[in-house]
Amino acid sequence: MHVITEKIVFGGNALARINGKAVFIPFALPHEELDITITSNRRDYSEAVIKKILIPSPYRIEPPCPYFGRCGGCNLQMAEDTYQHILRRTMVEELFTRAHLAPERQPAFIAGPAWEYRNRFQFHADNSGSIGMYGYAGNTVIPIHDCPIAPPALRSLLQHHKLNMLFPKNTIKDGNHRYHVFAQKTVYGPAHPDAQAQVRDITLHFSVFGFFQSNITMLEKLVEPVCDLPSCSRILDFYAGVGTFSAFLTEKAAEIHLVEHNERTLHTAKTNLDRIITERNSPCRCFYHALSDSCWPDTPAAQLTYDAVIIDPPRQGIHERIISYVKQAGIPRIHYVSCNPATFVRDAKKLTALGYR
Repeated sequence: MHVITEKIVFGGNALARINGKAVFIPFALPHEELDITITSNRRDYSEAVIKKILIPSPYRIEPPCPYFGRCGGCNLQMAEDTYQHILRRTMVEELFTRAHLAPERQPAFIAGPAWEYRNRFQFHADNSGSIGMYGYAGNTVIPIHDCPIAPPALRSLLQHHKLNMLFPKNTIKDGNHRYHVFAQKTVYGPAHPDAQAQVRDITLHFSVFGFFQSNITMLEKLVEPVCDLPSCSRILDFYAGVGTFSAFLTEKAAEIHLVEHNERTLHTAKTNLDRIITERNSPCRCFYHALSDSCWPDTPAAQLTYDAVIIDPPRQGIHERIISYVKQAGIPRIHYVSCNPATFVRDAKKLTALGYR
């Protein structure tokens, strides 16, 4: 079945149409003529795989990673790096356009290095004890012995077949395990889970089993706009994690209130901030609230006056109660960090409807 792709949609698949019905095709680029095989038919769309590329995009290249297309970690390596930037930006712009949202300032597109940039990984073991990455669109484990997007320290372990040393030996043989790894100059894993990352001039401690940003280079670029606040009395750090952004705000506010549902993670945030405040001799006071986002508006601390809120939610975006809360609380400034443009645009539309710009 022959199609011509139209564009890349959020998530990385190319969109084509057959008799008006949308067909989503992985590892395809815009304006390519393809011979495809339909793999799944739904009421509103179909899914397909490439059988043969009849007319390739001029931006198509041979993927640099030998595991690309089998390993599920990457989905755009078949495109030139500069063209990947265009595709990613276009995906986000289209989400704004479809929501009828027009930012007042021209968005800035900032990219990091194309290779050796990803610090956080999840490896998996199969029933034979082989460790690797889940394959594309499935849970088959693909053993890998290099990863061009991993930092040199982790690449070295992979290349020398020493990845197993990161994991307790008694768990590898069981299969179906998920192994969290963080690598910067040092590689941390389940056998040594107490990790640390250097972000600009601050060291942050965390557990490899919990969440931490997966691209430290881009996190360092992100810190500046997120923490660009005038000196103020009180800041609310929502979905605070281990205090990553609060660590850069101790010179900006007299008080920081951190809200995080995971009590163990919040304890780590307190350890990080106690140390940073002591090292910097900062007068900032921090308060820690271990509760879910939906419960926050009912607490006494929620009734305080906040000059700004930092919101860094999970992929599903901000809880509905928090969207209402920030408006009712009269918080004048929101700095929203998102890893999911689709839910960010959804939330931005709700916030602008409440009067935010």
